[in-house]
Amino acid sequence: MAPSYLGPCLLLLSTTTVVSSRNCLNPDTAQACSDIASLSKIEVRIPRYIQAGDTADLICSYYLDSHNLYSVKWYKGHHEFYRYTPNEKPPVKVFPLTGMKINMTASDHVRVVLESVSTKLTGTYLCEVTVAPTFFALAETANMTVIDFPAEGPVINVEQKQFQVGETAHLSCSVHRSSPPSLLSWYINDEPANEIYVSRIFEPGPHSIHGKNLAEDLQSIELSFPVTTSHFDNNKVRLECVATIAGLYWKTADVTLIQEHPKLLPSKDGPPDTPVSGVQPICTSQSCLRLNLPMILIIYNFVL
Repeated sequence: MAPSYLGPCLLLLSTTTVVSSRNCLNPDTAQACSDIASLSKIEVRIPRYIQAGDTADLICSYYLDSHNLYSVKWYKGHHEFYRYTPNEKPPVKVFPLTGMKINMTASDHVRVVLESVSTKLTGTYLCEVTVAPTFFALAETANMTVIDFPAEGPVINVEQKQFQVGETAHLSCSVHRSSPPSLLSWYINDEPANEIYVSRIFEPGPHSIHGKNLAEDLQSIELSFPVTTSHFDNNKVRLECVATIAGLYWKTADVTLIQEHPKLLPSKDGPPDTPVSGVQPICTSQSCLRLNLPMILIIYNFVL
């Protein structure tokens, strides 16, 4: 008989009666409720996050009280992949999913060991415990996420590193595609960049980064912001790109931009006694004196 689920974590099953907390006052189900209460201690412990290639321990602990164990079944989603039935020969049967490697030696009625996990094994896992002779069953679920970290940390690309106040700086930060995807963020002088200056992009491969040809897909985040005086500290502004995954992966890349001050052009007008380039003086001081001597004499006679 297929189990009937009565909640997000627990199921209750009988060959004749499905029992819920709402009908425990019914005399016909009171005994079933009592039996269920003694079987209510079940706990599933699996890694919430695990790196691809590692070994995952799936633990299903339970308290039978006066009941006898009939079977323990493990599901990923709706697919049963492991079954332990103590009264059958052999007691263990497996129905592994594609890419699932079960360590039969280390697995038993409480524990299932998955080796070299891949991202395909990310999902919801359920452990179902059935007891005899009532054939009541309890089950609990837990989620596991298999993380495939990027091969390398983030890389920043910027065309120039010197900017004047008022110019717009354009930068991009890329990281290899991962599962789940990395969360990319920009920081300006250790402060989160305003989202209006940020855009996130997915770039299918192939790519070339710093002269390396890459076939993998990339995640990128771009930053385009107007440079202001407040950005510079000692003529420098520090930009940082951070890549994180579920708190287990944290890589950064940073670059420093330098403030470029406007260059002063030389004045076209030289000093007062310096002739303008390309213009010759009308006369030297001696020739001018000879030319103006008659005028000086006229003025002198007039004064007298």
